[in-house]
Amino acid sequence: MPFLSSVTPRSENESPKLVAQLRAGLHRCDAVGTSLLVAISGGADSVALLLGLLQLREPLKLTLRAAHLNHQLRGPDADADADWVSALCQRHEIPCDVEIASIRELAEQARRGLEETARDTRYEFLRATATRHGCDAVAVAHTADDQAETVLHHILRGTGLTGLRGMEWSRSLGDSTRLIRPMLAIWRTEVEQFLTELGQDFRQDATNQDISLTRNRLRRELLPRLEQDFNPRVREHLCQLAEQAAGCEEATRIAADTLLDAALLDHSDNVVRLRRDALTQVSRSLAREVFVRLWQRVNWTRQSMAFTHWDRLVDFVQADQPAAIDLPGPVSVRRRANMIVLECH
Repeated sequence: MPFLSSVTPRSENESPKLVAQLRAGLHRCDAVGTSLLVAISGGADSVALLLGLLQLREPLKLTLRAAHLNHQLRGPDADADADWVSALCQRHEIPCDVEIASIRELAEQARRGLEETARDTRYEFLRATATRHGCDAVAVAHTADDQAETVLHHILRGTGLTGLRGMEWSRSLGDSTRLIRPMLAIWRTEVEQFLTELGQDFRQDATNQDISLTRNRLRRELLPRLEQDFNPRVREHLCQLAEQAAGCEEATRIAADTLLDAALLDHSDNVVRLRRDALTQVSRSLAREVFVRLWQRVNWTRQSMAFTHWDRLVDFVQADQPAAIDLPGPVSVRRRANMIVLECH
C-alpha cells in the first residue's frame, strides 16, 4: 500500500492555513476546552485532523485521544493500517483505542449492505469508546469535498431541505456525546498540502478507487465532469447551498418546534393528541415540518415516511375529508372535532 512521499518537514510551531481553519471549525462546533476522541483511519484527512489538533491542543485546552476500527474488509492491508495508526499515535504520545469488527459477517447476519454496516458499526464503536473514556465529543475528518459529494448524492437520490443541508457540523451521537466535523470548510487539496509541508505520510485505501461504489463514481467521474463541462466551481457552490439550506432549516425547525408546542395537547409513547386549529392556518411546508419534528420527539420511525406521506398528513389536517387515514409505521390518524389523534401501533 503506497504512502505519500515525504519532504522536509516544516516546524510544528508554524500555523498553516489548515490549522487556522481547523481552529475556526472547533469554535463553530463549540469544542474549545473539551475532551476529544479523534476518529483516525490512517487516510490523509484523518491524519491531518489529528496533527492539526495536536498543534491546537495547548492554545485551545484540548484533551486528545484517538480511535481506529479495523473493519477486516481488506485483509493484510487493514491490519497494516491499524499497526500504522497505532505507531503514529504512539510517536505523538496520544492514547489510541484499536478494535476489530468483522463487518462482512455482521452484514450477512443482519442482511444489510457492507457500506451501511461499516458506517453504523464504526459510529457505535466511536460512541462507546468516547463514553468509556469520558470524552465530550468524537471528531471526524469530513472535508468540504465530502460535503459537496454528500449534497450532490442527496440531490441525485431525491431530497428535501434536510438533504440539501448535507452533513452537520455538530450532532448528537447518543448519550451525552456529540459528533463534530471541524474540517467541513477545508478542501482536500489543503489537507494534502498541509501533510506535504509537514513531511507526513498517510495510508491509502485501494477501495477508494472502486467506481462500482456510488460515492467513488461521484468523486472520480461525475464531479470532475461537471467541473470540466459546466462549472469549475461546482464543489464550492454545492457547499454554499448546504450552508444556505442549513440556515433555512434551522429557522424552520425553530418555528416548527414553537408551533408543535402550541398544538400539542398530550402524548404517550404510542398516542399523540394535537389541536387541529393550530395547524390549519400555516403554510404547508411548516405544517410538514411540525409532523417531522413530532415523529422525532416521540421517537417514531421515519424511514418509511416519504414526502408524499407528510404531504398527505397535512392534507388530512387542513381539509374536512376523510375522517381517518393510515400511514407507514403503522400510524393511524383520526379527526375528532378540533383534535387530531395519532396512534402508532
